[in-house]
Amino acid sequence: MKYDYGLACIICSSLGSILGNIIIQRIIQKTKKISFLIYVLGIVLGLSTIVIPLQTLIDIINDLNDGKNIMRFKIPC
Repeated sequence: MKYDYGLACIICSSLGSILGNIIIQRIIQKTKKISFLIYVLGIVLGLSTIVIPLQTLIDIINDLNDGKNIMRFKIPC
């Protein structure tokens, strides 16, 4: 991974985590229901269950269209 890309990922994920935490805490304080957090976690988990395999399928289709041999082994490093 390139260092500038890694730094951007660290900054974006940290800011998103802090902002998300603040927003959820305020919603829980206003509604007095902790179940909201469970709903948010369930939605995020459900979306990732759909999006990750879909993105993998799209990548495979693009590789096949580009004429790449997707069945050959690659060097892991």
